[in-house]
Amino acid sequence: MTRLFLTLLLLVGQCWSAPVGWTEHRRALVINTSKDPAHDRVVSGLVKELHAKGFVVTELGDQPRTDGVAYERWIRSVPTLGVSLVYYLGRLTTDKAADGKRVCYSLQLGGYRELATAQDPELGRNRKEDKPWLSLDRLSQKLDANTARENMVLIDCLGIDDRAQAKLSPGDLHGGAARLSGGELFTAFYPGKAAFHPSLEAPIVGPVLAETLRANLAQGSPLLPERKEDVYSVRPRFNRPYALQHEAAEVCASPEVLRAGRFAGDQWVDRNGFCFVWVPAATFRMGDAAFADAQPVNVTITKGFWIGKYEVLGRESSLFNSGGQSIGTGPLARVEDKTFNQRRYQFFRPAGIGSIDAATEQLEKWQVYLAKVGLQYEDWTYDYPTEGEWELAARAGGKTTGLPAPVKNLGQYANFADVCLFNDRDPIHYIYAHREANDGYGRALSPIGNYRPNAWGIHDMHGNLAELCSNFYTKELLSGTDPNDQTLPSTRSSRLRISRGGSWCSRPEYLHVAFRNAFTGAGTPHVGMRLVLRQGERVTRSRNEIIARMEAEAQNKK
Repeated sequence: MTRLFLTLLLLVGQCWSAPVGWTEHRRALVINTSKDPAHDRVVSGLVKELHAKGFVVTELGDQPRTDGVAYERWIRSVPTLGVSLVYYLGRLTTDKAADGKRVCYSLQLGGYRELATAQDPELGRNRKEDKPWLSLDRLSQKLDANTARENMVLIDCLGIDDRAQAKLSPGDLHGGAARLSGGELFTAFYPGKAAFHPSLEAPIVGPVLAETLRANLAQGSPLLPERKEDVYSVRPRFNRPYALQHEAAEVCASPEVLRAGRFAGDQWVDRNGFCFVWVPAATFRMGDAAFADAQPVNVTITKGFWIGKYEVLGRESSLFNSGGQSIGTGPLARVEDKTFNQRRYQFFRPAGIGSIDAATEQLEKWQVYLAKVGLQYEDWTYDYPTEGEWELAARAGGKTTGLPAPVKNLGQYANFADVCLFNDRDPIHYIYAHREANDGYGRALSPIGNYRPNAWGIHDMHGNLAELCSNFYTKELLSGTDPNDQTLPSTRSSRLRISRGGSWCSRPEYLHVAFRNAFTGAGTPHVGMRLVLRQGERVTRSRNEIIARMEAEAQNKK
């Protein structure tokens, strides 16, 4: 009853944060293996226009000893919910696939070597790859499986070296190469098979798509180059456009370099495509007088940290083998825009990960593996946020002091118990629904990044999935410097962890920036995970780790 009564209190005297726009990461890989200066000028023009549109551009083609490795690293680090573009100007080579039957078409890049995967092969979840490493169909497979919002591949083919001895005509060779990019990718291939029709003159090869794309970028035209006569182009289902939807996100460093951010809200993307936002060290007033277990205290966070821009997705958590569950198919039926990428939509619903004990131990094993194969970030550690860190990030420098908006407008910021949940008649939670608010989703998780971010650009800090924090629950907030209770009364004891932010089935007051909840479940689609990258060691400890430490200390005292 106390919680219900507090709803009215929360709506009085709030200081609402101002609306903040979305940002998206844009990545382009431009590969130019042509030696023609005239081609170089066209490609340079494309690169200049991509930079002007906020793309972070990686250029390859003139470093035969290292280009292949840089290519592979780029493919693996495409940002979550970003847009990616691959452009290639050069010759292709035919190779036989591992089965000895199919013909693959490969990029001509030197310096390729197989790199260790970010996921430990012993977990048994890696998809077997039987295609040549630089083949177009492997590129298509990799991009189609990532968590970018959209991907596009453009090939200006200067010729095909038939090493596999496919013994096909030039038209059939080009036609075979053009069809090897597919799935949910936007693709364009020049010259296509139609360009070799006997009634036409032989096509003039060169950076045709590069020039078309440059012009489209400059003019704001649809970005997928289409020339019906001589280009083979493919759109994903529903004929939707490849569009730049939001303001381009700037980053402070490349995925290979991890350092402290420059300012609050600075952005960075790691080697695996995880997107992070910088939260600087601060002393702040934590809690709110409206809640008995969150009376205000002074808290100091001594080190800045990187916090996930989004809640962790199932495909992301599979890197460290943390299982997750999702809920709801309702939103698919309510997507009115038929150009919406409905298959990839499934990638963007976050995973319900309800056990800190299990996930923490899996994270530790993952980081040991990353160190073993040289993929770790020295002196930085993946972890859960402490409760103080979570609230510091949620408050975004004081821009959010309660709810991110009045309840009637809360649907712009969060997925919670609203009129859609009421209409879905969820067996339990619909009775809590606030019928004057509409977030567009009922008994279902929203895709990440679907609602307005906070003032530092962090999405879904309120609603969708409640987020677990490192601390054990206490009846009062812990004050002081870097508070984080990781203790048990005895080796036979258990304690509840803390969840923050509310979820898709929560009443509005649960979304308050200071609301605390003692999490009692484990396998539930109501709670999830938001990663942090912290300087120094991991601070979250599983119950097994805490007990092992207690037993070791007891043994040392004997």
